[in-house]
Amino acid sequence: MTPSRGNDHTPRLEAQDLTYRVEAARLLDSVGLTAGAGEFIGLVGPNGAGKTTLLKALAGLLYPQEGEVLLDGQPLGRMSAREVARRQGVVHQSAPVTFGFTALELVLMGRYPHLGRFQVEGEEDRCIALEAMAATETAAFADRAVVTLSGGERQRVFIARALAQQPQVLLLDEPTSNLDIQHQLKALDLVRTLVGQGVTAVAAIHDLGLAARYCGRLLLMAGGRIVAQGTPQEVLTPANLEAAFGVRAVVFGNPFTGAPVVSLVDYAPPPKAASLSRRVHVICGGGSGARLLYEMHRRGYALSAGVLGAGDADRLAADVLGIPYVSVPAFSPIDDEAHRRHLALAAEADVTVVCDMPIGANNLRNLEAAAAAQRLVLWESTPITERDFTQGTAAALYKALLPLARCATMEEILAAIEAVGTQGSDSSRVSDLASLHRGGNHDHTGP
Repeated sequence: MTPSRGNDHTPRLEAQDLTYRVEAARLLDSVGLTAGAGEFIGLVGPNGAGKTTLLKALAGLLYPQEGEVLLDGQPLGRMSAREVARRQGVVHQSAPVTFGFTALELVLMGRYPHLGRFQVEGEEDRCIALEAMAATETAAFADRAVVTLSGGERQRVFIARALAQQPQVLLLDEPTSNLDIQHQLKALDLVRTLVGQGVTAVAAIHDLGLAARYCGRLLLMAGGRIVAQGTPQEVLTPANLEAAFGVRAVVFGNPFTGAPVVSLVDYAPPPKAASLSRRVHVICGGGSGARLLYEMHRRGYALSAGVLGAGDADRLAADVLGIPYVSVPAFSPIDDEAHRRHLALAAEADVTVVCDMPIGANNLRNLEAAAAAQRLVLWESTPITERDFTQGTAAALYKALLPLARCATMEEILAAIEAVGTQGSDSSRVSDLASLHRGGNHDHTGP
Protein backbone atom coordinates (compact mmCIF):
# COMPACT_ATOMS: atom_id res chain seq x y z
CA MET A 1 0.00 0.00 0.00
CA THR A 2 3.05 2.28 -0.02
CA PRO A 3 3.71 4.20 -3.24
CA SER A 4 7.11 5.57 -4.09
CA ARG A 5 7.82 9.22 -3.51
CA GLY A 6 8.72 9.86 -7.12
CA ASN A 7 10.41 13.09 -8.13
CA ASP A 8 9.77 15.60 -5.34
CA HIS A 9 10.69 18.43 -7.73
CA THR A 10 7.86 17.65 -10.14
CA PRO A 11 4.31 18.49 -9.04
CA ARG A 12 2.32 15.30 -8.78
CA LEU A 13 -0.98 17.16 -9.12
CA GLU A 14 -1.45 20.57 -10.64
CA ALA A 15 -4.46 22.74 -11.45
CA GLN A 16 -3.91 25.68 -13.74
CA ASP A 17 -6.40 28.58 -13.75
CA LEU A 18 -9.51 26.41 -13.45
CA THR A 19 -12.79 28.16 -14.26
CA TYR A 20 -16.07 26.30 -14.07
CA ARG A 21 -19.40 27.98 -14.73
CA VAL A 22 -22.96 26.79 -14.23
CA GLU A 23 -25.26 29.19 -16.05
CA ALA A 24 -24.22 32.63 -14.76
CA ALA A 25 -22.50 31.35 -11.58
CA ARG A 26 -18.74 30.80 -11.45
CA LEU A 27 -18.19 27.86 -9.12
CA LEU A 28 -14.46 28.06 -9.83
CA ASP A 29 -12.83 31.31 -10.85
CA SER A 30 -9.22 31.02 -12.07
CA VAL A 31 -8.23 28.57 -9.32
CA GLY A 32 -4.71 27.19 -9.24
CA LEU A 33 -3.18 24.46 -7.07
CA THR A 34 0.15 22.64 -7.01
CA ALA A 35 0.71 19.54 -4.86
CA GLY A 36 3.89 17.50 -4.65
CA ALA A 37 4.59 14.00 -3.37
CA GLY A 38 4.24 13.75 0.39
CA GLU A 39 2.06 16.86 0.76
CA PHE A 40 -1.19 17.12 2.68
CA ILE A 41 -3.19 20.12 1.45
CA GLY A 42 -6.41 21.18 3.12
CA LEU A 43 -9.21 23.03 1.35
CA VAL A 44 -11.15 25.19 3.80
CA GLY A 45 -13.88 27.76 3.35
CA PRO A 46 -17.61 28.35 3.76
CA ASN A 47 -20.36 26.34 2.11
CA GLY A 48 -20.48 27.05 -1.59
CA ALA A 49 -16.86 28.20 -1.68
CA GLY A 50 -15.97 25.76 -4.47
CA LYS A 51 -14.09 23.10 -2.50
CA THR A 52 -16.13 20.12 -3.76
CA THR A 53 -16.15 21.47 -7.30
CA LEU A 54 -12.36 21.79 -7.21
CA LEU A 55 -11.98 18.21 -5.95
CA LYS A 56 -14.25 16.93 -8.71
CA ALA A 57 -12.17 18.77 -11.27
CA LEU A 58 -8.97 17.31 -9.80
CA ALA A 59 -10.54 13.84 -9.96
CA GLY A 60 -11.62 14.25 -13.58
CA LEU A 61 -15.30 13.99 -12.65
CA LEU A 62 -16.06 17.34 -14.28
CA TYR A 63 -14.22 19.35 -16.88
CA PRO A 64 -13.75 23.08 -16.40
CA GLN A 65 -14.47 25.46 -19.26
CA GLU A 66 -11.06 27.04 -18.77
CA GLY A 67 -7.80 25.78 -17.38
CA GLU A 68 -6.29 22.33 -17.07
CA VAL A 69 -5.50 19.62 -14.50
CA LEU A 70 -2.18 17.79 -14.76
CA LEU A 71 -1.43 14.46 -13.09
CA ASP A 72 2.29 13.69 -13.03
CA GLY A 73 2.67 16.28 -15.76
CA GLN A 74 0.05 14.70 -18.05
CA PRO A 75 -3.24 16.44 -18.90
CA LEU A 76 -5.96 14.64 -16.98
CA GLY A 77 -8.42 14.97 -19.88
CA ARG A 78 -6.20 12.87 -22.12
CA MET A 79 -5.93 9.98 -19.70
CA SER A 80 -8.32 7.03 -19.56
CA ALA A 81 -10.57 6.60 -16.54
CA ARG A 82 -8.74 3.37 -15.64
CA GLU A 83 -5.36 5.11 -15.79
CA VAL A 84 -6.58 7.94 -13.56
CA ALA A 85 -8.11 5.45 -11.10
CA ARG A 86 -4.80 3.63 -10.80
CA ARG A 87 -3.17 6.81 -9.55
CA GLN A 88 -5.98 8.60 -7.73
CA GLY A 89 -8.33 7.52 -4.98
CA VAL A 90 -11.43 9.56 -4.21
CA VAL A 91 -13.53 9.64 -1.05
CA HIS A 92 -16.76 11.58 -1.51
CA GLN A 93 -18.48 13.69 1.12
CA SER A 94 -21.45 11.36 1.62
CA ALA A 95 -20.96 7.63 1.37
CA PRO A 96 -23.81 6.35 -0.83
CA VAL A 97 -26.01 3.47 0.27
CA THR A 98 -24.82 0.49 -1.78
CA PHE A 99 -27.32 -2.34 -2.04
CA GLY A 100 -26.37 -5.97 -2.51
CA PHE A 101 -22.67 -5.75 -1.62
CA THR A 102 -20.79 -6.65 1.52
CA ALA A 103 -18.20 -4.28 2.91
CA LEU A 104 -15.35 -6.52 1.68
CA GLU A 105 -16.84 -6.67 -1.82
CA LEU A 106 -17.05 -2.89 -1.88
CA VAL A 107 -13.43 -2.48 -0.78
CA LEU A 108 -12.34 -5.03 -3.41
CA MET A 109 -13.81 -2.68 -6.03
CA GLY A 110 -10.80 -0.50 -5.32
CA ARG A 111 -8.69 -3.15 -7.00
CA TYR A 112 -10.60 -2.99 -10.31
CA PRO A 113 -8.33 -0.39 -11.96
CA HIS A 114 -5.40 -2.79 -11.49
CA LEU A 115 -7.15 -5.79 -13.06
CA GLY A 116 -7.45 -6.80 -16.68
CA ARG A 117 -10.75 -6.66 -18.56
CA PHE A 118 -11.82 -10.20 -17.67
CA GLN A 119 -9.59 -10.67 -14.66
CA VAL A 120 -11.05 -11.42 -11.21
CA GLU A 121 -9.57 -10.52 -7.86
CA GLY A 122 -6.79 -12.80 -6.69
CA GLU A 123 -5.40 -13.59 -3.27
CA GLU A 124 -3.05 -10.61 -3.41
CA ASP A 125 -5.98 -8.27 -4.13
CA ARG A 126 -7.90 -9.77 -1.23
CA CYS A 127 -4.92 -9.27 1.10
CA ILE A 128 -4.61 -5.62 0.02
CA ALA A 129 -8.33 -5.08 0.61
CA LEU A 130 -8.19 -6.67 4.07
CA GLU A 131 -5.13 -4.59 4.92
CA ALA A 132 -7.06 -1.44 3.98
CA MET A 133 -10.00 -2.56 6.13
CA ALA A 134 -7.69 -3.22 9.06
CA ALA A 135 -6.19 0.26 8.70
CA THR A 136 -9.68 1.82 8.80
CA GLU A 137 -10.95 -0.52 11.54
CA THR A 138 -13.65 -1.95 9.28
CA ALA A 139 -12.48 -5.57 9.11
CA ALA A 140 -15.27 -6.56 11.49
CA PHE A 141 -17.77 -5.44 8.84
CA ALA A 142 -16.26 -7.54 6.04
CA ASP A 143 -19.23 -9.87 5.65
CA ARG A 144 -21.93 -7.35 6.51
CA ALA A 145 -24.10 -5.79 3.84
CA VAL A 146 -23.09 -2.14 3.32
CA VAL A 147 -26.74 -1.10 3.60
CA THR A 148 -26.78 -2.29 7.24
CA LEU A 149 -23.88 -0.04 8.30
CA SER A 150 -24.22 3.35 9.91
CA GLY A 151 -23.23 6.47 8.00
CA GLY A 152 -19.90 6.69 9.80
CA GLU A 153 -19.16 2.99 9.29
CA ARG A 154 -19.98 3.29 5.58
CA GLN A 155 -17.69 6.31 5.31
CA ARG A 156 -14.80 4.30 6.74
CA VAL A 157 -15.49 1.46 4.31
CA PHE A 158 -15.32 3.90 1.39
CA ILE A 159 -12.04 5.24 2.73
CA ALA A 160 -10.81 1.63 2.80
CA ARG A 161 -11.88 1.20 -0.84
CA ALA A 162 -9.83 4.26 -1.80
CA LEU A 163 -6.82 2.89 0.08
CA ALA A 164 -7.19 -0.48 -1.70
CA GLN A 165 -6.52 1.37 -4.96
CA GLN A 166 -3.01 2.06 -3.61
CA PRO A 167 -3.22 5.58 -5.02
CA GLN A 168 -0.43 8.07 -5.44
CA VAL A 169 -2.99 10.85 -4.95
CA LEU A 170 -5.82 10.77 -2.42
CA LEU A 171 -8.70 13.23 -2.84
CA LEU A 172 -11.08 13.49 0.11
CA ASP A 173 -14.24 15.57 0.36
CA GLU A 174 -15.14 16.09 4.03
CA PRO A 175 -13.81 12.64 4.97
CA THR A 176 -14.63 13.12 8.67
CA SER A 177 -18.14 14.55 8.28
CA ASN A 178 -19.95 11.38 9.43
CA LEU A 179 -17.34 10.14 11.88
CA ASP A 180 -17.28 10.39 15.64
CA ILE A 181 -14.47 12.30 17.34
CA GLN A 182 -12.19 9.30 17.80
CA HIS A 183 -12.53 8.11 14.22
CA GLN A 184 -12.03 11.64 12.89
CA LEU A 185 -8.60 11.65 14.47
CA LYS A 186 -7.85 8.09 13.37
CA ALA A 187 -8.88 8.77 9.78
CA LEU A 188 -6.70 11.85 9.51
CA ASP A 189 -3.84 10.11 11.33
CA LEU A 190 -4.04 7.43 8.66
CA VAL A 191 -3.95 10.01 5.87
CA ARG A 192 -0.96 11.70 7.50
CA THR A 193 0.83 8.35 7.72
CA LEU A 194 0.24 7.75 4.00
CA VAL A 195 1.47 11.26 3.24
CA GLY A 196 4.62 10.44 5.18
CA GLN A 197 5.07 7.49 2.82
CA GLY A 198 4.85 9.73 -0.25
CA VAL A 199 1.12 9.93 -1.01
CA THR A 200 -0.24 13.31 -2.08
CA ALA A 201 -3.44 14.17 -0.22
CA VAL A 202 -5.89 16.99 -0.94
CA ALA A 203 -8.87 17.17 1.42
CA ALA A 204 -11.79 19.51 1.91
CA ILE A 205 -12.12 19.77 5.69
CA HIS A 206 -14.93 21.62 7.42
CA ASP A 207 -13.32 21.63 10.87
CA LEU A 208 -10.67 24.37 10.88
CA GLY A 209 -8.99 22.91 13.96
CA LEU A 210 -8.50 19.52 12.30
CA ALA A 211 -7.34 21.15 9.07
CA ALA A 212 -4.76 23.22 10.97
CA ARG A 213 -3.56 20.20 12.92
CA TYR A 214 -3.08 17.77 10.05
CA CYS A 215 -2.44 19.76 6.88
CA GLY A 216 0.92 21.23 6.01
CA ARG A 217 -0.67 23.75 3.68
CA LEU A 218 -4.16 25.27 3.48
CA LEU A 219 -6.10 26.86 0.64
CA LEU A 220 -8.84 29.15 1.94
CA MET A 221 -11.62 29.47 -0.63
CA ALA A 222 -14.63 31.76 -0.91
CA GLY A 223 -16.89 32.49 -3.88
CA GLY A 224 -15.01 30.09 -6.14
CA ARG A 225 -11.68 31.85 -5.59
CA ILE A 226 -8.65 31.30 -3.37
CA VAL A 227 -8.60 33.96 -0.67
CA ALA A 228 -5.36 32.84 0.96
CA GLN A 229 -2.92 29.95 0.87
CA GLY A 230 0.09 28.93 2.90
CA THR A 231 0.78 27.34 6.25
CA PRO A 232 -2.13 27.10 8.72
CA GLN A 233 -0.56 29.96 10.69
CA GLU A 234 -0.44 32.13 7.57
CA VAL A 235 -3.97 31.32 6.41
CA LEU A 236 -6.03 31.15 9.59
CA THR A 237 -5.81 34.80 10.60
CA PRO A 238 -8.70 36.93 11.91
CA ALA A 239 -8.63 39.05 8.75
CA ASN A 240 -8.75 36.05 6.42
CA LEU A 241 -11.52 34.35 8.41
CA GLU A 242 -13.57 37.52 8.30
CA ALA A 243 -13.04 37.89 4.55
CA ALA A 244 -14.03 34.29 3.81
CA PHE A 245 -16.62 33.43 6.46
CA GLY A 246 -17.89 36.84 7.57
CA VAL A 247 -17.12 36.06 11.22
CA ARG A 248 -15.10 37.72 13.93
CA ALA A 249 -12.59 35.40 15.55
CA VAL A 250 -9.42 35.25 17.58
CA VAL A 251 -6.66 32.78 16.72
CA PHE A 252 -4.06 31.40 19.13
CA GLY A 253 -1.69 28.47 19.28
CA ASN A 254 -2.74 25.17 20.81
CA PRO A 255 -0.27 24.64 23.68
CA PHE A 256 -0.24 20.87 23.08
CA THR A 257 -0.09 20.56 19.27
CA GLY A 258 1.18 24.01 18.26
CA ALA A 259 -1.57 24.24 15.63
CA PRO A 260 -3.70 27.39 15.36
CA VAL A 261 -6.97 27.33 17.28
CA VAL A 262 -9.86 29.42 15.97
CA SER A 263 -12.23 30.80 18.58
CA LEU A 264 -15.33 32.40 17.09
CA VAL A 265 -16.68 35.55 18.71
CA ASP A 266 -19.65 36.48 16.51
CA TYR A 267 -20.64 37.24 12.95
CA ALA A 268 -21.15 40.99 13.35
CA PRO A 269 -19.41 43.24 10.82
CA PRO A 270 -16.32 45.04 12.13
CA PRO A 271 -16.98 48.34 13.90
CA LYS A 272 -15.71 51.66 12.70
CA ALA A 273 -12.00 51.96 13.40
CA ALA A 274 -10.99 54.17 16.30
CA SER A 275 -8.05 56.53 16.58
CA LEU A 276 -4.85 54.50 16.86
CA SER A 277 -3.30 57.35 18.86
CA ARG A 278 -5.65 56.84 21.80
CA ARG A 279 -4.25 54.71 24.61
CA VAL A 280 -6.60 52.81 26.92
CA HIS A 281 -5.55 50.96 30.05
CA VAL A 282 -7.90 48.31 31.44
CA ILE A 283 -7.83 47.28 35.08
CA CYS A 284 -9.53 43.92 35.15
CA GLY A 285 -9.28 40.32 36.32
CA GLY A 286 -11.24 37.12 36.68
CA GLY A 287 -12.64 37.40 33.16
CA SER A 288 -14.25 40.78 33.76
CA GLY A 289 -12.39 42.48 30.91
CA ALA A 290 -11.81 39.84 28.23
CA ARG A 291 -14.66 40.82 25.92
CA LEU A 292 -13.95 44.54 26.41
CA LEU A 293 -10.30 43.99 25.51
CA TYR A 294 -11.39 42.21 22.35
CA GLU A 295 -13.87 44.91 21.32
CA MET A 296 -11.37 47.70 21.87
CA HIS A 297 -8.65 45.75 20.09
CA ARG A 298 -10.99 45.42 17.11
CA ARG A 299 -11.51 49.18 17.14
CA GLY A 300 -7.81 49.87 16.91
CA TYR A 301 -7.07 51.27 20.36
CA ALA A 302 -3.58 50.97 21.80
CA LEU A 303 -4.21 48.86 24.89
CA SER A 304 -2.57 47.75 28.11
CA ALA A 305 -3.89 45.83 31.10
CA GLY A 306 -3.04 44.79 34.61
CA VAL A 307 -2.30 43.55 37.12
CA LEU A 308 -3.09 39.98 36.02
CA GLY A 309 -2.11 36.74 37.72
CA ALA A 310 -1.03 33.59 35.91
CA GLY A 311 -4.03 31.54 34.76
CA ASP A 312 -6.43 34.50 34.81
CA ALA A 313 -8.96 34.51 31.97
CA ASP A 314 -8.25 38.18 31.21
CA ARG A 315 -4.53 37.40 31.04
CA LEU A 316 -5.23 34.67 28.48
CA ALA A 317 -7.25 37.18 26.44
CA ALA A 318 -4.40 39.68 26.60
CA ASP A 319 -1.93 37.01 25.49
CA VAL A 320 -4.10 36.00 22.52
CA LEU A 321 -4.59 39.62 21.43
CA GLY A 322 -0.99 40.63 22.01
CA ILE A 323 -1.88 43.25 24.65
CA PRO A 324 0.90 44.17 27.12
CA TYR A 325 0.07 43.79 30.79
CA VAL A 326 1.62 43.73 34.24
CA SER A 327 1.84 40.18 35.52
CA VAL A 328 2.21 38.45 38.86
CA PRO A 329 2.23 34.73 39.77
CA ALA A 330 -1.09 33.02 40.33
CA PHE A 331 -2.82 33.85 43.64
CA SER A 332 -0.05 36.29 44.57
CA PRO A 333 -0.40 39.82 45.92
CA ILE A 334 0.76 42.76 43.83
CA ASP A 335 4.36 43.44 44.89
CA ASP A 336 6.03 46.85 44.83
CA GLU A 337 7.66 46.38 41.41
CA ALA A 338 4.43 45.25 39.75
CA HIS A 339 2.58 48.11 41.42
CA ARG A 340 5.15 50.64 40.19
CA ARG A 341 4.81 49.41 36.60
CA HIS A 342 1.05 49.40 36.90
CA LEU A 343 0.99 53.00 38.15
CA ALA A 344 3.06 54.01 35.14
CA LEU A 345 0.68 52.35 32.67
CA ALA A 346 -2.37 53.95 34.26
CA ALA A 347 -0.72 57.37 34.30
CA GLU A 348 0.38 57.16 30.66
CA ALA A 349 -3.00 56.09 29.27
CA ASP A 350 -5.47 58.60 27.82
CA VAL A 351 -8.29 56.64 29.47
CA THR A 352 -8.28 54.01 32.20
CA VAL A 353 -11.22 51.64 32.59
CA VAL A 354 -11.87 49.82 35.86
CA CYS A 355 -13.95 46.70 35.20
CA ASP A 356 -16.41 45.33 37.74
CA MET A 357 -14.02 42.69 38.98
CA PRO A 358 -14.02 41.07 42.42
CA ILE A 359 -11.52 42.79 44.74
CA GLY A 360 -9.64 40.98 47.48
CA ALA A 361 -6.43 41.45 49.39
CA ASN A 362 -4.24 40.28 46.49
CA ASN A 363 -5.52 42.77 43.89
CA LEU A 364 -6.47 45.66 46.18
CA ARG A 365 -3.59 47.78 44.87
CA ASN A 366 -5.31 47.86 41.48
CA LEU A 367 -7.62 50.51 42.95
CA GLU A 368 -4.59 52.57 44.01
CA ALA A 369 -3.39 52.46 40.40
CA ALA A 370 -6.83 53.58 39.25
CA ALA A 371 -6.52 56.66 41.44
CA ALA A 372 -3.39 57.64 39.48
CA ALA A 373 -5.19 57.60 36.14
CA GLN A 374 -5.55 60.79 34.08
CA ARG A 375 -9.13 60.04 33.06
CA LEU A 376 -11.10 57.26 34.63
CA VAL A 377 -14.19 55.34 33.54
CA LEU A 378 -15.87 52.83 35.87
CA TRP A 379 -17.78 49.75 34.77
CA GLU A 380 -20.41 49.30 37.47
CA SER A 381 -22.80 46.57 36.43
CA THR A 382 -22.42 45.09 39.93
CA PRO A 383 -22.29 47.22 43.11
CA ILE A 384 -18.88 47.46 44.75
CA THR A 385 -20.32 46.10 47.99
CA GLU A 386 -21.03 42.80 46.22
CA ARG A 387 -17.48 42.63 44.85
CA ASP A 388 -15.60 43.74 47.97
CA PHE A 389 -13.89 40.87 49.78
CA THR A 390 -11.70 43.10 51.98
CA GLN A 391 -14.22 43.93 54.72
CA GLY A 392 -14.81 47.42 53.38
CA THR A 393 -11.29 48.56 52.48
CA ALA A 394 -11.91 48.16 48.74
CA ALA A 395 -15.25 49.98 48.97
CA ALA A 396 -13.58 52.91 50.70
CA LEU A 397 -10.89 53.20 48.02
CA TYR A 398 -13.52 52.85 45.33
CA LYS A 399 -15.66 55.66 46.78
CA ALA A 400 -12.64 57.97 46.64
CA LEU A 401 -12.21 57.54 42.88
CA LEU A 402 -13.24 60.47 40.67
CA PRO A 403 -14.42 59.01 37.36
CA LEU A 404 -15.50 60.90 34.28
CA ALA A 405 -18.26 58.35 33.77
CA ARG A 406 -19.92 55.40 35.44
CA CYS A 407 -21.31 52.85 33.01
CA ALA A 408 -23.42 49.73 33.33
CA THR A 409 -22.80 48.05 29.96
CA MET A 410 -19.94 47.49 27.59
CA GLU A 411 -21.69 49.66 24.98
CA GLU A 412 -21.68 52.56 27.43
CA ILE A 413 -18.01 51.95 28.23
CA LEU A 414 -17.12 52.09 24.53
CA ALA A 415 -19.15 55.25 24.07
CA ALA A 416 -17.40 56.86 27.02
CA ILE A 417 -13.96 55.98 25.67
CA GLU A 418 -14.88 57.35 22.26
CA ALA A 419 -16.04 60.61 23.86
CA VAL A 420 -12.73 61.14 25.64
CA GLY A 421 -10.15 62.92 23.51
CA THR A 422 -6.41 62.69 23.78
CA GLN A 423 -6.03 66.33 24.81
CA GLY A 424 -7.32 67.57 28.17
CA SER A 425 -9.86 65.90 30.37
CA ASP A 426 -12.78 66.45 28.01
CA SER A 427 -15.07 66.20 31.03
CA SER A 428 -17.75 68.19 29.22
CA ARG A 429 -17.90 65.55 26.51
CA VAL A 430 -18.55 62.73 28.94
CA SER A 431 -20.57 64.55 31.58
CA ASP A 432 -23.79 63.28 30.07
CA LEU A 433 -22.62 59.67 30.03
CA ALA A 434 -23.64 59.19 33.63
CA SER A 435 -27.23 59.48 32.47
CA LEU A 436 -26.67 56.37 30.38
CA HIS A 437 -26.48 54.30 33.54
CA ARG A 438 -29.61 52.22 33.84
CA GLY A 439 -31.92 53.36 36.57
CA GLY A 440 -30.13 56.69 36.98
CA ASN A 441 -28.61 55.72 40.36
CA HIS A 442 -24.83 55.99 40.11
CA ASP A 443 -23.90 55.47 43.75
CA HIS A 444 -22.89 51.82 43.71
CA THR A 445 -20.75 52.08 46.79
CA GLY A 446 -23.37 51.06 49.28
CA PRO A 447 -26.73 49.40 49.63
